[in-house]
Amino acid sequence: MVAAPGLGAPQDRVWVAKGKQPQFHSDRAIDQLMAMVTALTAEISILRDRLDTHERLADAGKAARSADVEAFIPDAPVMAARSSQRQRTLRKVFRVLKEDLARHETPADDAELDRLAKEINAA
Repeated sequence: MVAAPGLGAPQDRVWVAKGKQPQFHSDRAIDQLMAMVTALTAEISILRDRLDTHERLADAGKAARSADVEAFIPDAPVMAARSSQRQRTLRKVFRVLKEDLARHETPADDAELDRLAKEINAA
C-alpha cells in the first residue's frame, strides 16, 4: 500500500493498494459505487454489533462505558445471532442485483453471497 494525497491537510493521506485495480463493470463509476455501498454495508454491520453490545450491557444492568463495550466478548449464541443479522443485511442490500438477474432469466444462487458473509463473519 502507498500513501496518496488526501483531500485535506497533508496528514489526511489516503492509503491505496499498489497495482492495477480490478474492474468488474465497463464503467469505473459503477465499480466505485459498488465499493462505497459495500463499505457502508460493512460499517452498518459494525454499528449493529456495537448497538447489540450496548443493549446486552444495559439488559445486564451495566453502564455502557467505552471500556465495557470494548471488553465485551460475545458468546456463541450472540455470535450466531449477529451472523444471521449480517446475512439478512447483505441479502437486503444486494437484493437488487439478484432481482436484476432474475428479470434477465439468469439463474441466481446465494453461493457467492454466502461465501462473502462467511468471509465477513470470520474477520
